[in-house]
This record gives sequence, structure tokens and C-alpha cells, in this order.
Amino acid sequence: MLRFPTQIHHLHKFKHDDSLYIADLDVFRLVEVNQIAWDAVELSTTLETEKLIVYLSQIYPRELVLETLELLGDFQDTGLIFYSPSWVPLPDSRSDRLKIYVPQGKDEWFSDPESISAGTNVALYHTAQSLSKFADIYLSGETEEKITRGIYTVKLSVAELKESPRRFNQKLSQFGVNGILAYQSYGSYELFPFFREVNLPIVVQNHAPRGHAGQAINTTLLHHALMRPYDAFTSPSDSVAKFYSKFVGDTHHFHTNPNGVDSKTFKPLDKSEAKAAIAEIVQDSRIEEKLTVGFLSRFQPEKGAHIFIQLAEMHPELLFLVGGKFLLRPTYEKLPDNLIYVGFLPRKQLPTLYNAFDIYCFPSMAAEETFGLTLLEAMACGVPPVVPRFDGLPDVVGDAGVIVPADEFSEDMAGFAAYVSPTELSKGIVSLLDDGVRRELGQQARGRAVTFTWDKNAERLVELFQELNQIRHNQRTPPDLSVAFVPHFDAFQHQIENRALLLNLTSFLESPLQQKSGYVQTMEEGLALILLKQHTPRQVEAVLTHIFDDASEAAKTVERVQNFLNALA
Repeated sequence: MLRFPTQIHHLHKFKHDDSLYIADLDVFRLVEVNQIAWDAVELSTTLETEKLIVYLSQIYPRELVLETLELLGDFQDTGLIFYSPSWVPLPDSRSDRLKIYVPQGKDEWFSDPESISAGTNVALYHTAQSLSKFADIYLSGETEEKITRGIYTVKLSVAELKESPRRFNQKLSQFGVNGILAYQSYGSYELFPFFREVNLPIVVQNHAPRGHAGQAINTTLLHHALMRPYDAFTSPSDSVAKFYSKFVGDTHHFHTNPNGVDSKTFKPLDKSEAKAAIAEIVQDSRIEEKLTVGFLSRFQPEKGAHIFIQLAEMHPELLFLVGGKFLLRPTYEKLPDNLIYVGFLPRKQLPTLYNAFDIYCFPSMAAEETFGLTLLEAMACGVPPVVPRFDGLPDVVGDAGVIVPADEFSEDMAGFAAYVSPTELSKGIVSLLDDGVRRELGQQARGRAVTFTWDKNAERLVELFQELNQIRHNQRTPPDLSVAFVPHFDAFQHQIENRALLLNLTSFLESPLQQKSGYVQTMEEGLALILLKQHTPRQVEAVLTHIFDDASEAAKTVERVQNFLNALA
């Protein structure tokens, strides 16, 4: 049964043809109610449950009163008329804080950090946590409630946008939302309606620019084609923009926003104590005695598992320690004697594991290695890294580690985007066997890692939304030009050519039948003028590329037509 007093939505009550109705303006629902429910809603914000029952039972049969209150309780459970018991008032939509709607939910952005294994989900969690210091974040959810300071769930979903764009935008306006923040997952097209229906900046976080049999590339290219001047991608390293420069001529939509690390949690500890703690977990005292090369990630082929096994075989004098989920085939149950599998540890134990490493070797060749969060965490713990020169890994390491050559593939193969030789990695490991060299580089690694913070990541997001909102504010609407595609007689060549003719640029030339030549454009320019009314420049480029069979010429034509329209805006 519904407990009173309680908070109600914005309602409009009215009578029609002897029937009683309540319109819930927050969820755009209309329900017919009886007189008891009508009166109960009126008193629901002031009277306690027992007093309300006593009061209504003086007017109506008690049994009917209790049945009606049960029905109103069902309404509350479905988010109708009443707020849920866990509801807390959302922030004032008029406040100066940025307000961001996230169409994905709590499970994607705010999972229990102790149970997270994927670096991307760790990054999303910390992004939300840090961003909430500067902005209010509204996650799509089943209820409206406060998760923590600055983070809320709201009953607003992609399905509702598809059902009624007008109603969806009204709700965004009620919350005072200034922008949309979303994580792009490969093969997912749920963001497409936002580009068409929501006139707010959309920032898409791209942590997986390729892989998954080409699905990641196609998803990114589709989002890029739909982006308006005030939309953007963010990626944790420059490697993403560099990679997509092969497919798109203009990469200004791609912005780099590096991940961060909690340097108060991930920090150098007493190495002897850390080694002893991990040795106790796996019951192997060799960890306390030998120089240890560490690896922490999913232990699977594209992350370099086989390469790491080969390194262990090449260096029997060293110990190789693996943490994370073991995802190799059963044929690899027999590992080299000097390779120890620690298992999957909760995040609170990872600083101890990193500090048990003397060298961190991350031989990942995965097609989605845009950053390497475990690499940054190891560096923050003062562990010098050895990595391939591939994707975003060098951006993290800088001059605070050993970077070895890698052969990048022109096309992905089964999740692999590159190959790194165990021989090259072995050379990198050998270069760090000297205690002095290893200690000095470990200090440099720590010094570089602490410059990567989640607060910087959040501040850059806030700045980006402010920049994009300014671009949106400065947008001007060009005139609605009419274009006729007509045969045109070239008096010098004495032949008919098909041309595009502007009909209403000025009052002087209004007809395609005038004797003077008029404003004659190429067919491609005319087509661009027509298509840009309903499509983004990237989409128009795709059409003209198909016609020209020349992406560069298509891009130049679209840019020329855009500049022409900007001059008329």
C-alpha cells in the first residue's frame, strides 16, 4: 500500500462527462480514477497514512478506501502520479552547473568498481565520478533517484525518444540538460535518433575505434556522418584521430581526452611487503626471491598472452606473474614453470599486485588498445613498463618506459591489429635488469603517471561541452535556396549540358527560363545545396564521393558550398 505523505508529479485534474481524470504531466499519461482516488491524491502530500484512511473512511466504505490506496500504490510502483519512495528532488534546472544526460544506464556507467574487469568500464565509472564534481549527471533509469553527489537516475530512455521526440525534448528541458554524453559500443545504433531529434551537443566516447570484424569502424563512421558542427567524439589518445584520418578527410570532430589514475591509491608501496602478500595468495615463495615481470589484463591472444608465455620460456631466470581473467584455450593449462597465474583480484588489491612487479610488460596487439589503463596504473605504482609502439600505448608511456617496434596490420585479423616480436620485448626487459636503471625509470614512470588525473579528464569534458554549446548558439540558418536541375545550352561549345540553377538567390533572377545565363552551378554543387538542407556535410560528402569517385574533390565541393551558405546565413 502507498505510504503517506508522499510527493506527487505535476498533475492536472479534470472532470469530463461525469468521469474523473488525472493527467500526469511528468510522464504524459492520462488515467481515469474514482472519487476516492481523486480525494486521496489531493490529501496525499499532507496526511499520514492512518489519518488519511480514517478521514476517507468517514465518507466512503473502508474496504473501498483500502482497495483504492492499493491501486495508487501500484501507480507509484510504475512511476505514475507519485514519485518512488527512493526519490529525491533533482537539482534546480536554473543552476549554473552543467547538466548532462547519459542515455546509457547505471550498469554501464556506475557498476561496482570492485567487480569491474574491463578498462573501459573502469574509465566510465571514474569519468562519471569526477564529472559529477563539475556537472549534474542524469543516467537513464527506471526510477528518479539520487545515486551519489551529482549523479541521478531519471525515467527517460531511448525508447521514449523514438516514441515521442517532442515529449522527450520537453523532459530534457525540464531537467535543464545542456548536453548528451554517451559511450559508443560497436554495432550499437541507439544514438542515431539523438542526432536527428535532439538539438543539443552530443559527445560520444570512443574507446574501441576498431576490431570486432569491422563493426567498430562502421559504427564510428556512421556516427561521424551524422554529427553536426556541435557534436564530437572523445578518445583517450591521439591514436584514434590518427587512425580515422585514413577514412575521413576532416578529423576535427575527434578530440583527445586522456584517462586518469587515482595516484593516491595506485602508488609505490614497500616492494618486499607487496611481494610477500602476493606470494601468500598464490603460495609461491619464489615471488619474494626473483625478479618479476608482470602482466595484468585479460589473458587472451590479442592482449599478448602467447607472447608473454614465450617471454617466460626465453627467460627461465626470471619470474613472470599474470593477473586478470584467464581466457586461453584448455591446451594452455600447462604453462612454463616460471609463469605464475595469480587470478582475478578485486581492485582494492591491485596496488599490491602492481608493486610486486619489478617490470611491467604489456604486449597487447588488440585492435581496441586506445590507452592501456593498467599500464598507467602500473606506472603510478613506480613500475617501469615495456610496451610495443602501437596505438595509444606510446602516448601513455612517453619517455618513462621502454617502447619497442611493432608491425601494425593494414587490416585487423581476428581481433589483432599488430604484431610485436618476443625478441624485441625481451631486449626491452633485459635493458631494465640493472637495479639502478630500473629504479630511475620507475621514478620517471611515477612522475609521468601522476600528471594523468580524472579531474583533468572531467574538466576537459566540461570545456568541450561549453565549446560545443557556443558553436550551437552561433549557428545561423542559411536561406532556403531553390535549385532547378535543367539542360543548359553552352553558346560557345554549341552543346547542351546539364546544370544546376539557383532560382531565388536574388529578386533579379527568379526563373530558369530567363535569357541571361543566371546563377549556373555544377550538378554536384546543386546536389550539395539540396542535400545539405536535410543531411550533415559528412553524409553529403559520401554521396558526392560516390559520384566523383574522388573523396578529396567531394570534400572540396562540400566545403565550397558550405562557405557559400555561411556567407548568406
